[in-house]
Amino acid sequence: MKNLGIAVGYGFDFKLGGQEKICSALKNRGYSVKKVNEAWPRDKYVFFKDKYVLAGEEGAFGNVFGEGGNIQTGKGFVLVSDNAFYFNNIKSKVDFDKLKRDKSYYNSAKEIIIKEGKKSYNARIHVAPTGDFQGNVAQGHIDLFTLLLPNKKILIFDKHFGKSANLDRDYNAIAEKECLEFIEYDGSKDGVWYPLNSLILPNEESEVIVMDSKAKFLQKLLNKKGVETILVDMPQRNYPAGKINCQTNIFSLKDVGEIDKFFN
Repeated sequence: MKNLGIAVGYGFDFKLGGQEKICSALKNRGYSVKKVNEAWPRDKYVFFKDKYVLAGEEGAFGNVFGEGGNIQTGKGFVLVSDNAFYFNNIKSKVDFDKLKRDKSYYNSAKEIIIKEGKKSYNARIHVAPTGDFQGNVAQGHIDLFTLLLPNKKILIFDKHFGKSANLDRDYNAIAEKECLEFIEYDGSKDGVWYPLNSLILPNEESEVIVMDSKAKFLQKLLNKKGVETILVDMPQRNYPAGKINCQTNIFSLKDVGEIDKFFN
């Protein structure tokens, strides 16, 4: 915690986005906070193994491996959303029309994402479905419906907001390969928009989760697993936009002078 800083954006609205509420909850628990003039800091970079992988470096659609909503990081592995197929450096290498109609081609094309991902991360890469290429309405950012706790070795999947992303049990398979406990969670029980879009603060033994105080069912689930939670009284409960994870990002305090460059 001593070396960790949290960048907090203003979300969808300066007054109602919850920036002040998030900052207050974190400061009260002793965390170093930096307010930034940006709605969604998570889209700017991924901080993994003391390395910043920046978004917006490759082509008009940015760098998928630097957009934090497309990434969930574990111990020695990274989950990458199949939203990567829409990004120029991946799209140019596949038959895009074939992706949605040919399951076998989709499965083989995932190797392109894996190969490209290893250029950014020295880690195992798992491609995580959104449901889009299975012919269903999807959320491109996997952090809207998944929560990965590497130290606790838990992967939580929201079957409500994830909709059809796990039809082929890909998330179950990822959890099995990485020896994670897989928990299927129903986000509709909490009545909060994207409750799993919660900030994961790394800790030596167990993660600390910063979450919407109204997501009581999720809080009970996490606490039962011995996961510490920090509750934020978010101003909006059902606004259809990103939540706490989208609105934040982590960084090393030694790099605090560099962080402003990410948000100019």
